[in-house]
Amino acid sequence: MKAKTLGKFIKWSVPLLLIVPLVSLKLALSVGRVLQQFNEIPEAALVSQVHAADRAAQPKQPLSPAPLDPPGETQPAPAATQPYTASIPDVMAHIQQRELELKQKEKLLQEREEYLKRMQEDVERQLKELIDVQKEIQAYRTEKEENRSAQIRSLSKIYGTMKPKEAAKLLENLEDQLVVSIISSMNATEAANILANMDIKKAAKISQSLSQSR
Repeated sequence: MKAKTLGKFIKWSVPLLLIVPLVSLKLALSVGRVLQQFNEIPEAALVSQVHAADRAAQPKQPLSPAPLDPPGETQPAPAATQPYTASIPDVMAHIQQRELELKQKEKLLQEREEYLKRMQEDVERQLKELIDVQKEIQAYRTEKEENRSAQIRSLSKIYGTMKPKEAAKLLENLEDQLVVSIISSMNATEAANILANMDIKKAAKISQSLSQSR
């Protein structure tokens, strides 16, 4: 019985003897690493950590109240600025107002366009009337000139059929322009005979006017 118990003890003790040195070796290595890391920490970091631990251990002091402003010098608190938010009725009223203004402007522009259109029609009507009047005046002038030319041709025939001396005497009492018109409507022989029987100064003046008119 003792031999059996001794055998068990030896069986269990041998592994323990092997494990203990290994555990001790591991423990020694871990402690060495920790010491090495501790040595590598800077001194300033250690001091700051110690001070932080002291402050944490000290009781907290109550905060001192803020100094009060002296009487009469109390500064008003700044007014809080709130963003302006227009309500839906205000927006609708503004839109309706703008629509009304636009309609009024559109109506005013339409009235101006109608006024300008009437003015243009009046101007065109007056221009047409003026053109018609000018045509009438031109027709009257043409007719008057034609009548005058007919009268001058008729007088030329009358004076041409008269004796040159009698015709010259009558023509000397007429205006120079009319005499020039009458003689210019005659043939060369009739005109020469009448001018030959005229007063010398009158004949020279008529001859000069005839040369300028041709």
